Amino acid sequence: MKHDDASDNESEVLDLEERGWLPRYCRGDSEAFSQLMRHYQSLVYSFLYRYGIDSQNRDDLFQEVFLKIHQAAPTYRSNQALRPWLVSIVLNTVRNYRRSEGRRWRFLKQLPIEKTAHEPGADVTTDHRETARWVESRIATLPDVQRQILVLSTIKGLRMNEIAEMLDMPESTVKTHLRRARLTLAEWLARREHPESASANLEIVRATQ
Repeated sequence: MKHDDASDNESEVLDLEERGWLPRYCRGDSEAFSQLMRHYQSLVYSFLYRYGIDSQNRDDLFQEVFLKIHQAAPTYRSNQALRPWLVSIVLNTVRNYRRSEGRRWRFLKQLPIEKTAHEPGADVTTDHRETARWVESRIATLPDVQRQILVLSTIKGLRMNEIAEMLDMPESTVKTHLRRARLTLAEWLARREHPESASANLEIVRATQ
């Protein structure tokens, strides 16, 4: 029993120390945030791994989690346990990532990517992931306003009227920029997949707009 009592006391001391990290950080103690990161980095990585986040995106999400902790630090209250509060941020980050990935794949399905007649295997999945990364690299080269509207609509899932209000422009203009961005990406992808029939593929895409 004495051993159990000692363990309980140690846990209580650690819990009290943890609860002080973010309040200290908000008061300007940067070392407090470093302590939090060192203590919780393995837990965050473990969550991301168990929730199936691939290695290429795990580091980005890890950084995003701690950025969100930094941003939310003023809302933390020291009368609540830190671990559940922090885990909720991890889970919300994962959920938002999955929603964004779902929107991204739905968007890719609208583009003229070559379809396979059989069930997708590892090679097909790899090809689709490579295509997704290629599309994202091309999105980065679009004109600023087209790129911004495409991301807000496709990845963030905002409606046209919401984007129009956010960017202070007519909704019809937002739709025009979005259509141009989609057509440009479709043309680039058609040339990448089938250089010899790019024009025909692009005409099909235009007809569906």
